[in-house]
Amino acid sequence: MDNESRQRPSQNRFSILRVVLIFISLSYAKFVLANNAFQLGFGSITPHFVSEKKNYCNQWNNTGVIANKTNYIRFMSDKFGVSYMQGEDSICSPIEGLFFHNIFSDDGWWAYGITLGGYAYNPQNWIDHADETPEAIDAPAPVRIDYFGRDIVPVLAFDVSIRIVKGNGWSVRLNNLFTPIIFNHSLAFEWQF
Repeated sequence: MDNESRQRPSQNRFSILRVVLIFISLSYAKFVLANNAFQLGFGSITPHFVSEKKNYCNQWNNTGVIANKTNYIRFMSDKFGVSYMQGEDSICSPIEGLFFHNIFSDDGWWAYGITLGGYAYNPQNWIDHADETPEAIDAPAPVRIDYFGRDIVPVLAFDVSIRIVKGNGWSVRLNNLFTPIIFNHSLAFEWQF
């Protein structure tokens, strides 16, 4: 199955999530006159720690390391923030999610904290992918929960970020999420105001 024919998660529910995210972001900007930052992130490198060959998409030399298309916006106000993300999962199936951030320490270069949230996906895409996977290769399966009838991949991660380039009111960040199961790394442009 090609990537264009993969089914997207329900758009109606995520339209509401987009409105809520915009409202939260505007509320933060209006009511919290603190250190605010906006990040526009892209790309995703996700190492999967597996002992056998899996049928991941965009995998580098059967290593379990995947490079996927992901875009996100993150709004931070002091130590708290929210992100909205769209992209692809380990089988290049469309995903969409919402994440909340609590940063414990930020020294100007390094930042550490916790990220909590999740992303929705269409489980039929995973069933189709498993059906198309050759028998000698294992089809991956997501960790998931049922959230009011939606399949959600929950995320609770240690959030570590480094500003690799800094300017006056802007930076380029390497954002990293570490869970016991999986890691994720992405780049983001940050504007501070």
